[in-house]
Amino acid sequence: MKLSLTWSRCIQSGGTLGLLALALWGCQPDNTPSSLDRSTMDGTDSTSHFESLILGNPRAPQPYVERATWHIRQGRITEGLRDLDLALEADSTYGEAWSTKADILYLTQAFEPCIEHLEVCLRLAPDHTPCMLRRAEMHIHLRQYAEAFDQLNSALRLNPLLHEAYWMKGMIYREQGNADNAKSSFQTAVEVNPNFFDGWIALGLAYAAESDTMAVSYYSTAIELNPRSVEARYNLAYFLQEFSPTKDEYLHRAMALYEDIREIDPDNATAPFNQGYIQLEYLANYDSALVFFTQAIEALPYYHQAFFNRGLAWESMDQPNEAELDYREALRIQPDYTPAALALERVLRGG
Repeated sequence: MKLSLTWSRCIQSGGTLGLLALALWGCQPDNTPSSLDRSTMDGTDSTSHFESLILGNPRAPQPYVERATWHIRQGRITEGLRDLDLALEADSTYGEAWSTKADILYLTQAFEPCIEHLEVCLRLAPDHTPCMLRRAEMHIHLRQYAEAFDQLNSALRLNPLLHEAYWMKGMIYREQGNADNAKSSFQTAVEVNPNFFDGWIALGLAYAAESDTMAVSYYSTAIELNPRSVEARYNLAYFLQEFSPTKDEYLHRAMALYEDIREIDPDNATAPFNQGYIQLEYLANYDSALVFFTQAIEALPYYHQAFFNRGLAWESMDQPNEAELDYREALRIQPDYTPAALALERVLRGG
């Protein structure tokens, strides 16, 4: 007995504007890197090194910023903020100190002080593009799109090679439902910086939303840039799974990509879940579906959708008692989960 699933697969990766900061704060424009992203400082990384720099030029702000970022990488937030204050005492117009401090305030969820510091940065160092980008992002979070565009366009007038500015404009266009402008902005971002991973992901998502096979190329480029990216592999696998589920070649490639994800991230639950879905819904391999849904449950014991879909596999194999147990477990975890309630009602009345 083949049953039709009533629950869609796990949401495709790609993020919303609510998650924009997590991506933006981790990748800075190549020409104005955030100190927080530097892994080394001139090949050295020690207390004596930074003290030597500071003693050699105590009125220069940069050594304090470098020591601050070193502290932050070691988890010493208080010491890092103290050094940034010293940098600003040395030069209150030093944009990198303001933007780095804004980074830290954001990461510690001090959002209002973060905005205040960005405003000061833009007043004292009006040409500091990292502060412009960060301020634009905060406008985006507040859905102040006109203000965000103003900041981004100002930054691009100073430096037309700020790939993140184009990417952020694309994110706004996407949020506004302007798919063509979004794709154009993302395309410009990767033309400016062909190594911009998030730009390729955004392009993939934009074309996947239109069921355009160009998404495959964009996701594949992202994988080449970051071979251990779960996000890129998941997006590609999901697209192949959804684009043409009647073609075995696409489904088998999706299965292989999900297997790659499990090798990269053994605790991943969505990969075996989607493998189970392919086996259940498209290939009618119910025994295999049971195995994959069980693996998803082992990785995430409160995965109510996995219990429900495993119940469907049991029911498809004419095992109503086992199906009933899984439907009940799905409802125990998520009492208002309607698909499981309907399925349970079905097996209790004997189909």
